Amino acid sequence: MSTEFILYLAIIVFTLLVIGLALSAKEFNRLTKDPSIQKGLGDDQKSDRQE
Repeated sequence: MSTEFILYLAIIVFTLLVIGLALSAKEFNRLTKDPSIQKGLGDDQKSDRQE
Protein backbone atom coordinates (compact mmCIF):
# COMPACT_ATOMS: atom_id res chain seq x y z
CA MET A 1 0.00 0.00 0.00
CA SER A 2 1.30 3.38 -0.91
CA THR A 3 1.24 6.38 1.40
CA GLU A 4 -1.11 8.19 -0.97
CA PHE A 5 -3.64 5.33 -0.83
CA ILE A 6 -3.57 5.32 2.98
CA LEU A 7 -4.10 9.10 3.01
CA TYR A 8 -7.16 8.82 0.75
CA LEU A 9 -8.51 5.98 2.85
CA ALA A 10 -8.06 8.04 6.02
CA ILE A 11 -9.88 10.98 4.41
CA ILE A 12 -12.80 8.73 3.44
CA VAL A 13 -13.01 7.24 6.95
CA PHE A 14 -12.85 10.71 8.54
CA THR A 15 -15.61 11.98 6.22
CA LEU A 16 -17.86 9.06 7.10
CA LEU A 17 -17.16 9.67 10.80
CA VAL A 18 -18.17 13.33 10.52
CA ILE A 19 -21.36 12.39 8.61
CA GLY A 20 -22.27 9.86 11.32
CA LEU A 21 -21.64 12.39 14.06
CA ALA A 22 -23.79 15.00 12.30
CA LEU A 23 -26.65 12.54 11.82
CA SER A 24 -26.42 11.46 15.47
CA ALA A 25 -26.55 15.08 16.64
CA LYS A 26 -29.54 15.75 14.37
CA GLU A 27 -31.39 12.72 15.75
CA PHE A 28 -30.55 13.69 19.34
CA ASN A 29 -31.91 17.20 18.78
CA ARG A 30 -35.09 15.80 17.24
CA LEU A 31 -35.68 13.51 20.21
CA THR A 32 -35.02 16.19 22.81
CA LYS A 33 -37.35 18.72 21.14
CA ASP A 34 -40.32 16.32 21.06
CA PRO A 35 -40.56 14.35 24.32
CA SER A 36 -43.63 12.45 23.07
CA ILE A 37 -41.31 10.38 20.86
CA GLN A 38 -39.51 8.85 23.86
CA LYS A 39 -39.65 5.06 23.79
CA GLY A 40 -41.30 3.16 26.59
CA LEU A 41 -43.65 5.90 27.71
CA GLY A 42 -47.23 4.90 27.10
CA ASP A 43 -50.22 7.02 28.11
CA ASP A 44 -50.45 5.29 31.49
CA GLN A 45 -46.80 5.89 32.31
CA LYS A 46 -46.97 9.54 31.21
CA SER A 47 -49.89 10.28 33.55
CA ASP A 48 -48.12 8.55 36.47
CA ARG A 49 -44.96 10.48 35.79
CA GLN A 50 -46.69 13.89 35.77
CA GLU A 51 -48.34 13.39 39.16
